[in-house]
Amino acid sequence: MKDHNINIYGLSENNCSERQANIWQHQLGVRSYFDYSQLRGKGQGVGIIIDAKYDIFVHKTVGYKGRILYLDLYFSDRRKLCLIQVYLNANQKERLQIEALYKYIDDTISDAQSQCRRLLDTIPIFNDNDEEMYTYTPADPNRQASRLDYIWASLPMLEKSVNSTVIENDHFDTDHKTVTLLLNTVQMTGVSLNTTNQKKKHIKRTMFQYDEMDKNDEYTWENFSTQLDLEIENTLMKDFSIVKPHHINTLWDMFRQTLMRVAKSCIVNKQVTRNKVKTTPKKKLSIYFDLRYIINRILETRSMLNDTASITYSVSAKWSKFQRLVNMTLDKYGCSDLSSSFTFLILDDFKLFLKNLCKIRKHLRLLFKLELDIMVQERIVSNIKKRCTNFKDNQASMIRSITEEEMIHILIEKIYKKDAQGNKSLITGESAVLKETNHHFQTIAGSINRKKPLQGRW
Repeated sequence: MKDHNINIYGLSENNCSERQANIWQHQLGVRSYFDYSQLRGKGQGVGIIIDAKYDIFVHKTVGYKGRILYLDLYFSDRRKLCLIQVYLNANQKERLQIEALYKYIDDTISDAQSQCRRLLDTIPIFNDNDEEMYTYTPADPNRQASRLDYIWASLPMLEKSVNSTVIENDHFDTDHKTVTLLLNTVQMTGVSLNTTNQKKKHIKRTMFQYDEMDKNDEYTWENFSTQLDLEIENTLMKDFSIVKPHHINTLWDMFRQTLMRVAKSCIVNKQVTRNKVKTTPKKKLSIYFDLRYIINRILETRSMLNDTASITYSVSAKWSKFQRLVNMTLDKYGCSDLSSSFTFLILDDFKLFLKNLCKIRKHLRLLFKLELDIMVQERIVSNIKKRCTNFKDNQASMIRSITEEEMIHILIEKIYKKDAQGNKSLITGESAVLKETNHHFQTIAGSINRKKPLQGRW
């Protein structure tokens, strides 16, 4: 699967037992689904191996007599896919079993179509050279090769298909080849899987180290170019016909994915964690989290009073622990007069505790607003000092201090102006402050620009 960049692999006649199926469920970053027959003997068993990034979309998996296995993948409410792996009886004497399998397939397709799921089942996929696409080569050289293995797809899936071909199976012994179907995954799923599967707190990105290229025989630009040409040739992008406008986007997306895949294998790179998202100023105050804790206890106490008719020992012990933590929080802010000491043996204790929590919430909100205002003023003063310090020595740092800080709004109420003789004068008039501010920002970085329009908020 890795050698040919295959994300979903269907297997037939794997003769997989129940024990083997359980072992194969999770292996090597892929998820395996198998259906086995209770009947002994060879020539049975089907399976689907799916990459982990697609497995998260699997909604349901159903097997039937070790001959049929289907998976429902739900990418969104409007994008659903049904994968059906089928292995029909090769012996025509088992006609009743074959007819039962066909009926089950027909029922499965009808059910999928009724729920607007796209299928890999109804129309064969061939290339222009389909006459040469043999999938089965008999051991007897006197017998002619033929096509026994197919991939079928419904009409909506054809729009997402790029090409189909067969490849040799080099890693296991079989007289069959693997039939492949290349699909535009972004159009099919409607989502970028790499983005979907990333956790916000640990977002990784690939950093290519171009300076390390050509320092050894493994990572060279010549090797990268050769491998890229080979991948483009394998995906048959050169033979891709452009008939509709969206075909251009499809072709470009194929090239982009191929380029990134080759680059990650042939160019020196490393995975780095993206810069952490800046937190809001209020979350830098410890009182913010203490206030959130009080609010959560209020909600939990209200819920308990609405749902509980009697007090159990575990409930009483839980709220006694809440009370101790709340009292510790009050001691931190010098509000011991709001502390409580309830036993939580009757409902009235919970009601009084809830009433006291509301008082504590009101008090902490006032303290939080006061501390936030103080922090805002300190940040404003700090940014102004930083800008003034970097005015001449580091103009770039001065500009960054204004544009990249979390708090960049500055309120100008008065200005001290120094004339040529060094005399300072205080300017407080609104129009005069606007005029001097505009002049200041024209000359701040050592360059004079045209007059800047000031918005109404100034």
